[in-house]
Amino acid sequence: MLTEIPELNTADGRVFAQRCGACHGKPFGSHGITHGVPDPRFRTIVEWQEELTRMESLMREKGLQPLTDHEREAITRYLHRHAKS
Repeated sequence: MLTEIPELNTADGRVFAQRCGACHGKPFGSHGITHGVPDPRFRTIVEWQEELTRMESLMREKGLQPLTDHEREAITRYLHRHAKS
């Protein structure tokens, strides 16, 4: 059983939580439920790399501020540390 999302209080974890939570932490639909920040342990690093590319494309489509190089590197480091083996 997985518990709290790991190490969101680290520098890389804060970037992950802030940037991913910007969309995933917002309510969707009429019921007001949020996705919440994704748990990195649910995907492998290969899956996360594909997902990060997909999310960046969605951010562009929605006119959201793109990830900076620093943010992308921090998120990637965080995912490498916590992705499913």
